[in-house]
Amino acid sequence: MPWTVEFDVIGRLVVVTGYGEMSDTDAGAQAANAISFLRENQSNHILIDYREAQSEVSLPRLYWLPDYFSELGAPWNLRLAVVLPRSRYRVETYQFFELVCKNAGYHVSLFETKEAAQAWLEEDRALCARGKQPAHA
Repeated sequence: MPWTVEFDVIGRLVVVTGYGEMSDTDAGAQAANAISFLRENQSNHILIDYREAQSEVSLPRLYWLPDYFSELGAPWNLRLAVVLPRSRYRVETYQFFELVCKNAGYHVSLFETKEAAQAWLEEDRALCARGKQPAHA
């Protein structure tokens, strides 16, 4: 399996890490695993680390992923940080994914580094802890 899904207890977030080629099947399985972890742990933060991945996920699959998130019971306030591949391979597909997720009401942002993605998620967690709603990203 060229990917893992784990729950980071300290960071209170789901971490999806991809290695090598990602397919439509991988995308669906990752979504199902990640949302299951979110629900089990009452979290709403996901970090997808595709620095070493090569996405071959089709545009139609990317288009329907937000609907699949809803079917799986994803929280309405889902925050999803995606770390782009170092190779920049098919980077426009990540931009498309970001757009369709935002159109569906999910908070998704793309990042060049894992540190920047983590900082974005931590900022949201700090705002929520103070009782403030973050702006739609």
